[in-house]
Amino acid sequence: MEQYPEQYPDYSSFEDVSFDFDSDRKVPLDLRLPETKPEPSPLVTIDEVQLVPKRSFWGHCRPIWLPLTAWLASALFTVLYSLFIHKVLIRRDPKIGVLVFEASVTNLLLSIFSQLYAMVLCFMLSPATDWFSVLKFILDSRLRNTWGIFRLALPFMGLGFGSVLKFQNSFQHHFIQDGPSVAVYAGTIPPDVSVLDNIPASYMAGFFDTWAQQLMNYPRYSTAWSMEGCEGNCSAIFLPGGMEIARKVVPLMNSTILQGGTFNDVDSISIMRAPGLAARFDPLPADFRFDIEKECAVYLTPAGMSDGLQMCIRQVGDSLAAGWRACPSFTQLYGECPLPERWATAPLRTKTLMTVYRQNATTTYDRSDLSIKHVTPTSEQVLQPMSAPEALRIWRHIFIPTAEADLIDRQSINVTIHRLAWKYRTYTEFFPDHDVPVEQLRNFLAVPLQFGITALQYANYTMALPPEKRAFPPELLTVAMGGRSIMKFVGPLWTAWVFIVSGVLVTVLSGCGFWYILVQAHPVPRPSGILEVDFAVKLEDVKARNGESSVGSFSEVAEEMHSREDYSAWSIIKSLRDKRITMTPQASNDDAIAEGRYIPVLQVLPSGSGGSASAPREVGD
Repeated sequence: MEQYPEQYPDYSSFEDVSFDFDSDRKVPLDLRLPETKPEPSPLVTIDEVQLVPKRSFWGHCRPIWLPLTAWLASALFTVLYSLFIHKVLIRRDPKIGVLVFEASVTNLLLSIFSQLYAMVLCFMLSPATDWFSVLKFILDSRLRNTWGIFRLALPFMGLGFGSVLKFQNSFQHHFIQDGPSVAVYAGTIPPDVSVLDNIPASYMAGFFDTWAQQLMNYPRYSTAWSMEGCEGNCSAIFLPGGMEIARKVVPLMNSTILQGGTFNDVDSISIMRAPGLAARFDPLPADFRFDIEKECAVYLTPAGMSDGLQMCIRQVGDSLAAGWRACPSFTQLYGECPLPERWATAPLRTKTLMTVYRQNATTTYDRSDLSIKHVTPTSEQVLQPMSAPEALRIWRHIFIPTAEADLIDRQSINVTIHRLAWKYRTYTEFFPDHDVPVEQLRNFLAVPLQFGITALQYANYTMALPPEKRAFPPELLTVAMGGRSIMKFVGPLWTAWVFIVSGVLVTVLSGCGFWYILVQAHPVPRPSGILEVDFAVKLEDVKARNGESSVGSFSEVAEEMHSREDYSAWSIIKSLRDKRITMTPQASNDDAIAEGRYIPVLQVLPSGSGGSASAPREVGD
């Protein structure tokens, strides 16, 4: 194929000119069309000095005012949005001044602001939106243009900006105080067995009978807890105490914090940094065996009821291993429960290991039903040693009547044994369920943890002399606050930091690019918004010369438009409204015509012209 002379390059297709994306073929932005200059006058002396126009900062800003304004807006937006993210997502405080950003509102604002921020950055960094043309140029240049690749990545960067803050997010309860506050005694402490003699056996038996079925699932007293390594059959709960157990700090310690109507007009009540107990229950190995003779005890009802329980306990470090079973139905039917050798000698199948930790926490309760809404730990977990002899002493108090026990105590103890045994038989014989008997055992072990403070309160309610009173531990002294509870938006902290650092980095780097443009000697050529016209102004094209005044090259028309004061897309559209643009093949000389070598040149004709510009023409020198 015949090649064109180098002095007449072929610009027949704009797609073949990737100067805007390939550094090897890039055309300087200050390129101008050739100008006809007069020959140097011999009268001009060497001493003449040409005046250099003053460099204007605002003159450099004017051609890029739109993207520069977008950068200033994005810089301000970056600062404000970063402060918002730091406050709401990093410090996790949804209240800014008088505004409260609930989870749904925060989620919506993050979606809108993140996408808006990405759009501002994309508009600031890439005014051109012809993504597929850029992709074609980049592929033609074999991915050698880094800036072009960056422009292609802008839409995906926008998706990343809008999505990173939504990664692994969740909603959590958040308490906002806008009500009264009072000093209270609240929380839970390990049981104090020294007060057992002050508490009737009937009271304690009733507590164990009632709560052995549901304590771990009761929302007023217990909530699920997360502990490291507690998975599978392991279970953990946290016992913050409950609203009903908290007491006002007054001379008579028998007033709950709900008495007097102090918190009648609030949505939620938060007890701040009160002590609590976390109980962890781990399964014991299948080969774990209790010593039936030394570690187990059988508790029986009178012969007329013929029922019984076997309870086992062992000290395992600071933890307690416990197990239980009831007299089988067949044995009970024949009245042989008082004979433990017939049903209480085989290895126990229902058993668990309980480990207790002390931990302070702020607990928010619902004022309407007193249920636990949310618990926020305020201290690290500290292992609380448990004592098998103390647990055994509590069991004897609720299962074995003392010599001073009255009829109510004895009847309550018998009913408690019978009801616990019936529950065990129900879920092992009639409705077999492997988990329920173990769950009942866990509840049974947790009852002293939850109601140890209740026993202390009861001991102080009695008419005993002051020396026999039990002082409340000072760690129980705290504050109860009224307010409202909302759901707040919570996500991983690293997503918020990634967004802030990335946004600041992009804004700073783009600002450096604008500063580099502004400090150059010559301003950036004014853009019109019409890519083809800007292209013709910057490109050194071949200028055709002919005698028809109605025909002119497109590059001349474009240069004339560029010299106007109002160089914009709208002014160019108005100028070309009555003209027709066509491409005409032209040759540089007779030899080129003879050889069939033509150069396509854009021509501008009046729209009403009936002539044709398709005939080959000769380009003069």
